[in-house]
Amino acid sequence: MTEKSMLKADFFTSLVLTAFGAAVLILSIQMPILAEVNQSQYSAPGIVPGFIGVMLILLSGSMLIRSLKRNAFAEIKEGLVPKSFFTQETTRRIGLTVLLCVLYAFFLGKLWFPIPTFLFIFIFISVFEYDFKTAFKPQMKKVIVAAIIGLITTIAVTLVFQKLFLVNLP
Repeated sequence: MTEKSMLKADFFTSLVLTAFGAAVLILSIQMPILAEVNQSQYSAPGIVPGFIGVMLILLSGSMLIRSLKRNAFAEIKEGLVPKSFFTQETTRRIGLTVLLCVLYAFFLGKLWFPIPTFLFIFIFISVFEYDFKTAFKPQMKKVIVAAIIGLITTIAVTLVFQKLFLVNLP
């Protein structure tokens, strides 16, 4: 990434992170305080998210100020997105990652937890490791390894959450 594109990226990233930090802070303030049930105010569930929200606002605010000092507006006037942005392999991979994560989140409450978890891990590994220009037979090991990793990870995550953390998974 060039210095000019980094200035634009810093500017827009800082705006998004500041908004996200503000949303986290607002939502954490709206959480119950537990004082009405004789609990310490420091045991409220919104303390840690609130702290994270404040830190996000402060750190992304400093990144915004730094990008403005380096004259990010002049770089933005030249164009928001570089011409080669949509043809880059990294853009395609990021888009595919976001799509897989959104699909996983969509199916989490609708299917039994291990099914979307296994499918997400298996498809994620397969898509990014498999070479679609090569025949299937030499790459069969990659698919088998993806299935094994997906199965072991799904079992481990399910057991840890249900047995160790005592969380009932959907």
